[in-house]
Formats: sequence, C-alpha cells, structure tokens
Amino acid sequence: MFIFKSISRETRLSAADFRDVWTHYDADGNGFIEEQEIDKFLCDLFEAQGQIISKTDIASLKHTLLECYDTNCDGKIELSEMSRILPVEENFLLKFKIQNKPLTYPNFLRIWEYYDCDCSGRLERTELESFITDLIKTNKNIAIKSREMDLIMDEIYTHFDGNNNRTIEQEELKLILQVPANYLDHIELYKNLNKAEFNEIFEHYDRDKDGYLAGEELLEIVSDMMRKVEIDLTMEQLESLVEKVSRVIDTNYDGKISKRELSDLFFTSGQISPFHEPDSSSGSTGSET
Repeated sequence: MFIFKSISRETRLSAADFRDVWTHYDADGNGFIEEQEIDKFLCDLFEAQGQIISKTDIASLKHTLLECYDTNCDGKIELSEMSRILPVEENFLLKFKIQNKPLTYPNFLRIWEYYDCDCSGRLERTELESFITDLIKTNKNIAIKSREMDLIMDEIYTHFDGNNNRTIEQEELKLILQVPANYLDHIELYKNLNKAEFNEIFEHYDRDKDGYLAGEELLEIVSDMMRKVEIDLTMEQLESLVEKVSRVIDTNYDGKISKRELSDLFFTSGQISPFHEPDSSSGSTGSET
C-alpha cells in the first residue's frame, strides 16, 4: 500500500512524499503512469482505506479517472495530472523538477510566469524567495531559515545576476534551471530539409514514441520553432498558436499530429514533402533531396 497508509482526507502529501509516489508507480520511468501502473495505483489507494475492490471495479474507476484527469486524452497519467488527483502541498515546481529530466521550454514559461507575479519581466526579492523555497522543497522537504535564505540569495546573485541589478531576469533563470538549448538551433529549417533530418526532428519531440505529437509535445515543438526565428511568446500566446496550427494541419481531426501532417509545417515554398504521395500527373518522384 506504499505511502497511502499515511494519507487521510485531512492530510496533504509533501513534495518528497509525492515524488516517492510518482517514482514508485511510474515503474518503467518513462514519465507516464500507464494501464497496469494505473491499476496498481488504484488498488493500493483503496486498500490503504480498508477497501478491497474487484478487477471490474478497477476497470470502471480507471475509466472515470482518465475521463476526469487525462486532459490530453492519451490514456496515460502525466505528472501534472497526478498532482491534481492526490492531495499535494502547494509547490509549483514539483510538477516540473521531479522527473529529473531536461526542462522543456513550455514548462519553463509556466514556471517563469508563475513566479513573476507582477509581470515585470524579472524576479524581485519576494518572488525569488518563493521560487527558492519551492526549489529546495522539491528535492529536500526542509524549511529554510531567514539567515540561510539570505546566504542563498547572495550566492544566486553572485553567480547568475549578470547585470548586477539584484533581480533575476528570464535568461538568468534559464541558467539556474539549466534549460536546454533550443533543439532546432542546429537545424536549417525550410532549406532543403531531407527526410532523415525531418525524422530526427519528429522523433525528438515524440516523447512517448507513439508516432504522434499531441499536448505538451506540440507545445514544445511550436515554441522551439518560434524561438528559432526569435519570436518570444507568453504561455497564453503559445497555447493559442498551437490551437490555430492544429486546426490547419490536423487534417483528420483526431486531436494529434502525425508525421505526415507535421511535414506540412516544414516543407513549404515549393518543397515536396517526402511523406506525401507524388502527383502521378506531374511526374514528381517525391524522393528525398
């Protein structure tokens, strides 16, 4: 029954407890809780409350759980979705840092906008203290004394405050959180992109390897495409853009983007997509360039 023995309606999981729950049920470490992992999660959750449920009940509960919390309808539970299911102490960073994986740019944007409370474009003293408190609690569930906070702040300003204005700006926070460079920076988009290069791009963003881009995967690739041409968007603008792009290229309206559909974004200006059948009347071969 794992950690659920200590949960009641009145208690909330600490950041450390939630991390333990996630890593326990995400048995294969792929960043999702899938079919059999969900079954085990539900079984343990109810047994901890002294209730034994049948396989039929588990199947019904799983259907209800996915219907309510699986926001991108992929049949799996992501970390952010799990944080809505369990009673968790408020710690915004928990949902992003727990997986010990590189931080995607959309998640970085969410973090930035959450802690930049006044939308000033910089984290000032109180905002930075809130960020540091959550960051430390994500890894070690400990309280920080006032003197310790002062020392941490001084260290952060020394190492990351490049313009010495005693605030942390967006580029400086990227360094603190070690946000990876834009994957598309090393790729010449729209210039004779061949099939192998396009496959490499698609496979990079297809995080769950299901052959489609959806949800966070689409947010990530569109945000990287915008950053490649030096267009900075807010999270709201990014989500709106992804919605508009999806309406155009999701030709079968299934809510996810196939490799062929994505190729319409990359092969433009007269280029022939290698994922489309050639027009026999034109004599085009559709071969790689």
